[in-house]
Amino acid sequence: MGNLLILGDSDIHNILINLTKAEIHTFRDALARCLRDYSVGAEREYQPLPGIINRPEGQKCLFRPFTSADGVGSKIIVQPAPTSKAAGALHGMIAMCDADGLPSGILNAEEVTGYRTALSALIPYLWRRRTERIVVFGAGKQALWHLRLALALRGDEIESIVVVNRTVSRAETLLDKVKGENESRWKSAANMQHLDPSHADFQESLRGHLSIADAIFCTVGATEPLFPADYIRTEGECQPYVSAVGSWQPDMIELDPALLRQTVNRVSHGSKAGSVLVDDRESVLHHTGEAIRSDIGAEFLVELGEIEALRHNGDNKESLDYWLKDGLLVYKSVGVGMTDLAASNAILAIARDRGLGTTISQF
Repeated sequence: MGNLLILGDSDIHNILINLTKAEIHTFRDALARCLRDYSVGAEREYQPLPGIINRPEGQKCLFRPFTSADGVGSKIIVQPAPTSKAAGALHGMIAMCDADGLPSGILNAEEVTGYRTALSALIPYLWRRRTERIVVFGAGKQALWHLRLALALRGDEIESIVVVNRTVSRAETLLDKVKGENESRWKSAANMQHLDPSHADFQESLRGHLSIADAIFCTVGATEPLFPADYIRTEGECQPYVSAVGSWQPDMIELDPALLRQTVNRVSHGSKAGSVLVDDRESVLHHTGEAIRSDIGAEFLVELGEIEALRHNGDNKESLDYWLKDGLLVYKSVGVGMTDLAASNAILAIARDRGLGTTISQF
């Protein structure tokens, strides 16, 4: 029998929010290695398919199992029904076993999912040459962790942050939290503000901010695109990085399909530069509104793990290097289960080292 460690939301939050810049980079390296193993190694064939159930009451349920040579586990995520008092956030848990099947940990999934999703999306962001102006859509856990990690890793380069959310009070709450944490932790001089969708000049203002943005983070489970494709610059020396992590079902969409079609129209024969960057090609093709509505083929999607392998092996061609650093780079994520495993094991190791959580002996 093993010792089972149970970690609640507050313990996990305290671990993650207090990681140093160097420790975040180490965490990032673990996720990147995991994605390389999935995309160009043999691990893909050992990952069970996730299950998605949409109940008639309105809950959306995700069941994602995962395996590795070091352990196995599963994550349960629930998006509550719109009528629920808990609506507006994702909830759930992660159950972990070691390689022999002995239970090793149970973790609240909210912070883990928010952190590993945001950090995975920031892997390409760290390739980028410029990050002076950031626009983030959403005001939930994902938006919060995107901003926390951007400030922790590149806060001295960021000049402005604009939050866009349909509920102004949530945007204000998010900014109050980020500003307070920034003052005590990262001390970035970035100006932070939100846009009010109820204002008559909202679309004009949104277009203005997006047209000069260096990074655009989309974190909303929306059912219609968050902005038209022509709001962002697609020409010039330095174009933006655009990530979308909030939509994970066929009826959800954050990015204008025209943006994806416009992106892949630039792909040259035999080159990956200009493709749509994804974490899992097949899942994005079949489970995201962006891919379904844009009707782009698998040949125009390149996995993050594939690009990480090229960079890791020093195989960057000049056109690929420019695209990754300065070109229009669009990343669509639905999540890879192995990253949950890697993140959970890393968090459990830190918790054991620091004596956090509740341990049940001989479970």
